[in-house]
Amino acid sequence: MKTPNNSGSSVPFQSVGWRRSIASRATVLILVLGALVGVLVGAAGALLVENEERARLDAKLGEQLLTVERAASVAAFAHDEHLAREVVSGLLHNRSIARAAIEGEAGELAAAGGEVPAAEPGLSRPLRSPFDEAELVGVLRVHPEHAAMRADARAYSRFIALLLAGMVVVITCGVAWVVSRHVTRPIRTLSDDLHRLDAEHGACLVTPTGHGRDEIGRLAGDINALIERMGAMIASERRTRALHEAAEHKWHLIFENAETGLFTLDADGRLSDWNPWLARMFDLPLHDDHAECYLLGDQLADPERRFDEMRRQIALGEPVQGGDFECRVALGGVRWVNVVLHPLEGRAGMLQGIMNDVTERRRAEALAQAQAERDVLTGLLNRRGVDKAYGELVTRQEDCSGLALLMLDLDGFKAVNDEHGHHAGDALLALVARRVEAVVRRTDVVARLGGDEFVVLLTRLDAISTARLIASKLVEALGQPFALDGVSRVTIGVSVGVAFTHCPPAQIGELLRRADGAMYEAKRAGKSQYRLALPG
Repeated sequence: MKTPNNSGSSVPFQSVGWRRSIASRATVLILVLGALVGVLVGAAGALLVENEERARLDAKLGEQLLTVERAASVAAFAHDEHLAREVVSGLLHNRSIARAAIEGEAGELAAAGGEVPAAEPGLSRPLRSPFDEAELVGVLRVHPEHAAMRADARAYSRFIALLLAGMVVVITCGVAWVVSRHVTRPIRTLSDDLHRLDAEHGACLVTPTGHGRDEIGRLAGDINALIERMGAMIASERRTRALHEAAEHKWHLIFENAETGLFTLDADGRLSDWNPWLARMFDLPLHDDHAECYLLGDQLADPERRFDEMRRQIALGEPVQGGDFECRVALGGVRWVNVVLHPLEGRAGMLQGIMNDVTERRRAEALAQAQAERDVLTGLLNRRGVDKAYGELVTRQEDCSGLALLMLDLDGFKAVNDEHGHHAGDALLALVARRVEAVVRRTDVVARLGGDEFVVLLTRLDAISTARLIASKLVEALGQPFALDGVSRVTIGVSVGVAFTHCPPAQIGELLRRADGAMYEAKRAGKSQYRLALPG
């Protein structure tokens, strides 16, 4: 059968063969060890028992000789052959004696038993007189039956060895049974249950009966605790994987369909990958399986190398860098993009970036700035606009070879405004602006400072005569009647003050003061004329 494992896959369950079973191997090892111990114990016991038995038989033989020694001494003292034969015949009843003989002073009195080799030594007991221990009357000679003694000793030793071996076998089998029943079999049961365990669905091991409080029970409890922790880890990992897959899918959708540029850069500023929006913007391949290298900095109009400076700042540890860049896109035309860079985690030197088209924002900012520098009524530059235009003129030295500032103040405007109303006055100011623009050159700057005051900046003048000529034309043009809607023709004039210089100051204020002073001189002189300011 197949049993699911913890990871959710299926593996075939195979029963463990007896050669690999811990129970079988432990039992066999115990039996083999017991057999070896039994053989060694039996052999050692047999040798010891045989030696002990032979010593015992020798001692018994000596005791028998002591028993008959008194009778043998009487027979030798009395030269009684009949008694001597009785004594030696009684000794031969012992299987351990092969031959016995009693010798007196005159020679051998009696002998019994078979012939024995002359080289085989026997036992001799001196026979003394029953009446005088100091008197030697004969000798009792006995030849032991060594073969019989050895056979008896060996038979006894074999019996003892078999008994010891049997005891060892019984003890070994008992130990093997105890180990198998109380150790190896519960371990095998745990192993089989663990292999079949469906831990993925919360299954746990069952503690073997009788092992609730011992090491095997604790092992089962530890395994169950480990399974619970692994189950929790697997569940957490699956949730994390699902969230990661969802986030990756969402990121892929954003990457492919976002109306913004997403890209990565290597350490040299080359594009590693990018999304379709960026590909459409700069006419790049749709996928990153390309051989050509594309430097993002080459796609941007960046004469000041600000993009390289952004990369350098991030390399020095700055977390985020961004900026606006002008670029010529594949769709045609010039666009503004905002680029934001930040380091790519885990990829040394790699950068992630976002690019947004901010052309409309830049245009709106430019329009707002232009409107802030324009007079709403006439469309001319206001004081802020003329200050900026003057600063740009001074910066471009070639435009300042000769510069004249004309201050214009309308004569009779207040009467028109009072008589015909503010609407007529506003319309008159707009017409004045158009006539001034018609008189001056296209390269000159016209502005309304406020009320009925106007300023004209004349650039690239070779001599002051040009400024005087334009000032006179302005006096003449603005002295002509103006036609207003719903109003009869009105006639006004203008007083002009001219300040000329070949070395314009850094700020426009000085020229304004000089021109304003000259303009008031023109008014005091009778209006509708111009006056030149004295040199600064």
